[in-house]
Amino acid sequence: MKNCAYCGKSEKLTKEHIWPSTLIKKYEDLLTYNKSQNKLYKGDATIKDVCAECNNVHLGKLDFYLSSLFDTHLKNILKPGENAYLEYDYDQLLRALLKISFNSARSFATDKTIKTHKKFIKYILEGVCRGSIMLRLQIVTASKTLNTQDNTENMFKPEVLRCTDIDYDGALGNRFMIRMIAINSFWFYIIIPYNNEPPHKWREFLGGFCNWIIQPGVLVNPSSSKLEIPVEKTTFFHPQLLGSLLDANPGA
Repeated sequence: MKNCAYCGKSEKLTKEHIWPSTLIKKYEDLLTYNKSQNKLYKGDATIKDVCAECNNVHLGKLDFYLSSLFDTHLKNILKPGENAYLEYDYDQLLRALLKISFNSARSFATDKTIKTHKKFIKYILEGVCRGSIMLRLQIVTASKTLNTQDNTENMFKPEVLRCTDIDYDGALGNRFMIRMIAINSFWFYIIIPYNNEPPHKWREFLGGFCNWIIQPGVLVNPSSSKLEIPVEKTTFFHPQLLGSLLDANPGA
């Protein structure tokens, strides 16, 4: 018996999908990226370190919520010039995203990143003790591409599921962890300080991040349930946003 990554109990461990299987099934031709091998492959990314109760009861509820939110909002690939709108339950959304981020971190991330996620295990499982954390949302619309051979115009669509680190190297970048969870046009940033930071350090960090090389997105307000993002605060999908995926081996 090994200990469950969430509750810590010594139990028989089950296979946990890094991304909810209900979400993965909504895509026809989704490839999984293996960061250690820099390779894409057909199949679901899983990790086997979660007990049945955590997997099927607590985490299953979060999977159901995110799958429902996908059907109402996140499935949409927004077009250039479109405004974005999201209705959400803040804690369920953040817990579901943290769960994906923590699952992914246990597969490929550093010990420091994993340790930082562990501070939120109780919040992920039970929705209590949220702690010091920020959620932001960047809308990435489709972009137009031109085939120069026949002068036809196509759409380059952000039809992706991705979880990764944002390697911010600006002001106080060494004191905050930024994780990105992208679901089609909805790219969420989870920002967590490695240690408790006073308000003025948060402001200094955000001042740098909001003027960095990527769009910082808008704040997802924990005291609200609706978010409207005007077109001037969106960005368009371009190859550089894929980062290391551009050079990934397509596999078999």
